Amino acid sequence: MKGPTVLGEFNSAIIAALGALVVGVLMKFLSKLTDKRKDALSEHLELRRELREELDAVKEEISTLQKELDEWREKYYHQLEVTTVLQAELAALRIELSDYVTNSGEHSLEEPKDD
Repeated sequence: MKGPTVLGEFNSAIIAALGALVVGVLMKFLSKLTDKRKDALSEHLELRRELREELDAVKEEISTLQKELDEWREKYYHQLEVTTVLQAELAALRIELSDYVTNSGEHSLEEPKDD
């Protein structure tokens, strides 16, 4: 048997080089594919973080508005109570004035007209 020939060694070297080239291209392709997935994942994570921050800000604003609404509601009911008391006092004074005018007989009391 003859030893390896130069042509056989050359063919083996070319096949090894082509194999290395193909493996290199495949590795580069897989690397780009995984990088795209990593980029997409990090982009999604960043968007989720931003949405969480916005949601927290909106929740805080809603809480502030709710407190403000409660304060205004309390002021409204207090004012309604004061108005009701004043209307009752006004009605009592009108009755008292009507009794006074009726008893004195000198003056007539006209009810104010509601427009």
